Amino acid sequence: MGILSEQLLYPVDIIVDSREASKNRDVVEELRRRGLRVAVQALEAGDYYLLARNPRKALLVERKSVTDFANSVRDNRIWEQAKLLRQAAEKEGVRPVILLEGWLGVIEKRTRWNIAAILRILDEIVLDWGIPVIPAHSKRATIVWLAAKAKSLGKTEEKRIVRLRVEKKPPTIQERILYVAEGLAGPVLARRLLERFGTLRRIANASIRELMTVEGVGEKRAKEIYEIFNTEWKPSSENRAEKKEEKRA
Repeated sequence: MGILSEQLLYPVDIIVDSREASKNRDVVEELRRRGLRVAVQALEAGDYYLLARNPRKALLVERKSVTDFANSVRDNRIWEQAKLLRQAAEKEGVRPVILLEGWLGVIEKRTRWNIAAILRILDEIVLDWGIPVIPAHSKRATIVWLAAKAKSLGKTEEKRIVRLRVEKKPPTIQERILYVAEGLAGPVLARRLLERFGTLRRIANASIRELMTVEGVGEKRAKEIYEIFNTEWKPSSENRAEKKEEKRA
């Protein structure tokens, strides 16, 4: 299976992974506002694929907040992600990059990890795996760097799309559970909810008051989560119209 699920028929500057785009629509919109042609598509490795006139100068960027970096180290996802980036580099000649967003001191402040241990993991990624790590102090810095780098790789109409062939293991049940939870509350609160309740079923059965016992979940967010699980779904008028057309056909 390739990183791109299907070949794009027109040149673009950046391909954003669909999951990354759903969580960070503001990033996609700002990149477009800055004059870049952006496509959203499922990627099997990385979050941002920066195309180039010379395919070997294309970049495959894995973007990580410092919190996500800590979580991926804790559950060993970081090494699987590094492996996928390396495979892309070795098989297709693209350049892998990890963009680390935020202040590293947050990890030391919120966990018991020593800063030396954090830096040791980073030096292994850079020195042993050969994957550069670029610091970005904020989301705005991430956007600025992505836009500037994409523009430096040539004119949009001259860029070539390489179909990357990097195999990825299907997501584990734990990863699928986390994915669903992240859709409810974002990456940080998703882990706290799962740590508190253990399963998605227990989250669904929790009362608003019980949801509010989770750090960072206020009354507004608790009500939103509760309503997701307890509100009856109704098809939109567009869906009903489509069904009528199908019956007529």
